[in-house]
Amino acid sequence: MNEASQGVAMCGVRQGVSLFYRWMFATIAIAATFAGAAEAQKPVVEPPTRPRIGLVLEGGGALGFAHIGVIEWMEAHHIPVDDVAGTSMGGLIGGLYASGNSPQEIETFVGGIDWPAVLSGQVPFPALSYRRKEDRLAFPNRLQFGLKHGLSLPNGLNSGSGVGLLLDRTMLPYYDLKSFDDLPIPFRCVATDITTGHEHVFKDGSLAQAMRSTMSIPGVFAPVAHGDEVFSDGAAVNNLPVDVARGMGAEIVIAVYLDTGPVDKTSFNSLVGVAGRNLSIMVAANELKSMKDANVLLKVDVSKFSSSEFEKSAEIIPQGVKMAEEHAAELEKYALNDADWQAYVAQRDARRRTRVPVPQFVTVYGLKGAQRAEVANEFTKYVGKPVDPDRINSTIADLQGTGTYSSISYNLLDEKDKTGLLVRPRLTNYGPPFLNVGLTLASNDSNDIQLGLGGRATFFGLTGPGSEVRVDASIGQVAGVAGELYQPLIVGKRYFVAPRAYYTHTIDSFYSGSQELSQYTEERNGFGVDLGYRFSSKAELRVGEDYQWYGETLRVGQPIEQIFHLTPFVSNVRFQYLGQDNVQVPTRGSELLTRYAYSTQRPFGEGGYSQWDSKVAHFLPVGEKGIIFGTMEGGTSFGATNLGLAGFSLGGALRLSAYDRGELLGSDYFLGQAGFLYRLGKLNPVIGDSIYAAGFYEIGKVWNAAPGTPTLPNDISGAVVVKTILGPFYGGGSIGDSDHRKWFFGLGRVF
Repeated sequence: MNEASQGVAMCGVRQGVSLFYRWMFATIAIAATFAGAAEAQKPVVEPPTRPRIGLVLEGGGALGFAHIGVIEWMEAHHIPVDDVAGTSMGGLIGGLYASGNSPQEIETFVGGIDWPAVLSGQVPFPALSYRRKEDRLAFPNRLQFGLKHGLSLPNGLNSGSGVGLLLDRTMLPYYDLKSFDDLPIPFRCVATDITTGHEHVFKDGSLAQAMRSTMSIPGVFAPVAHGDEVFSDGAAVNNLPVDVARGMGAEIVIAVYLDTGPVDKTSFNSLVGVAGRNLSIMVAANELKSMKDANVLLKVDVSKFSSSEFEKSAEIIPQGVKMAEEHAAELEKYALNDADWQAYVAQRDARRRTRVPVPQFVTVYGLKGAQRAEVANEFTKYVGKPVDPDRINSTIADLQGTGTYSSISYNLLDEKDKTGLLVRPRLTNYGPPFLNVGLTLASNDSNDIQLGLGGRATFFGLTGPGSEVRVDASIGQVAGVAGELYQPLIVGKRYFVAPRAYYTHTIDSFYSGSQELSQYTEERNGFGVDLGYRFSSKAELRVGEDYQWYGETLRVGQPIEQIFHLTPFVSNVRFQYLGQDNVQVPTRGSELLTRYAYSTQRPFGEGGYSQWDSKVAHFLPVGEKGIIFGTMEGGTSFGATNLGLAGFSLGGALRLSAYDRGELLGSDYFLGQAGFLYRLGKLNPVIGDSIYAAGFYEIGKVWNAAPGTPTLPNDISGAVVVKTILGPFYGGGSIGDSDHRKWFFGLGRVF
């Protein structure tokens, strides 16, 4: 066909198409005319329209509980929310709300959290393995360092495990969430990628991990690692993420700002106060634009509270209700009528998930070899059974109690048409080896202040799975170095062998009545080996044999007794049960230690001698704040006398406190204590726990003691005990018989 013919043909086609469209539009117009005539008698009803509303929640620690009050008021007044964005605590509250929880459910959730336990970052004492319990007894504080890359600190005072497990449990029904837009309310939260310093907005992936990331307060919670990214609290980059809500499509943004009031200039007198203020200025800088961009800004007055008062949720929440009420006129412009509200709630609830599938297999992420098998074996018992978060948390606590894992999270995953339990252990990144350190201080006499510093380095797996090498060193009144190898006889079984070596020296005193006459240095050096059996994480039995170099020399004062140097073989049996719930100030449970030893040589005499001593303590809670406690201890040398410092002694802070340390010395002894502790208040859980007032009565007896020793020495004492990150501090006074009166104070184990 030539070009002319083609042109004619194309012109014909265009004319045909044009005639077709004219006919079609005419037909539609006629039909519309008749339809309009038929409906002329009915009013035209436009579909209801409203702007898309976003709720933005600021970060602020415990002050963020006020967000719950704002949400409560908005729900009661039918203010719909189509998008939620938050940072830090705003991310936590926002995530709970977006996943379908009502304000009342959120309030119950935060009110039911044991915040001191969660924020302390400590594995509960009962969940620790037996050897980690021993570590905590020797060093009752939170000072643990890593030696994996040289001496290093944890990357946070708290691994965040407690918070993570709470979120794992709550968000489990959303395990296969493809996007946070699929939640009952679309949700975003902000974290800081500390590898780049940039803002990261979570919009998909693990909902629990996103909420845990946005709450990773620097220096308090360890950051969350995910692949090559490491996330910390989002406050540094966007603490009031109005722009994030806008990016989600929100046309109207209601932003909740936590107003802490004017700056307290007296806080500038401390390094911590200045650092905190500088951080506040940095955070405030990224909030200014967000505050201007919000359509409704609710500035909740939380100036009477601090960001660390997590146990005051019931008092902080009403502040949010109050502020929302003050802005009622602005907010109620967006309220829905009853019918539209019910339709909105029904649509939102239809997207809420509550069902949790039964896992059919276990997958352990991030571990290999024996460690992977160990963790998988612990969780296999949950296959084929409904998920029980309490039991899973117990298993996780037991694994963390070994000291190997900083945190363990869990979720579900789908593979090959089956649902399985996904376990994500995170190895402690700064160890092993680990280094525990502790300062000890005790005195009830200005001339006898016991000050010491100790440390324990623990190496794992040097001689095979389950093995440990422990090296202790100390300086002060009690000084020396000791090392032990703990070697299971069969991997995974409870029998073990423990060879050891030690060098120690202790400064002890001799008294005449309450007058100190001399000080001696007691040395006990040797090596030995134990065979043992670990009954559980609470109890262990050891039987062993040692060869010792044992003696004493005069340090200062009058030569009260002859010096001696012995080289005995010592047979010993030791059983310990650790059933208390805490090492600093137990609230419930019991502990028992009993030891028997036979030495083939004795001081100042022929032949050998035996000694046995035991201590038992029990603690019972009374009400919400009280604790009744009782302890009994005693020992005997089975008729051996004239043992000098090789005998038993009483006196000193918390061991007949009205007497000097070691003032009562003999071959046999008894000591009983009974008292009551009352919790006066609580500290910031990041740096401590609680403050207790204590009152107790002590009574004792020493047999074969020096002339002038009281027959039944006793005293009444009062004290204050403060549980801190460094250990328990205590101080008080004691009034005893025979005109014995003492003030005492210390840092270290109380019970």
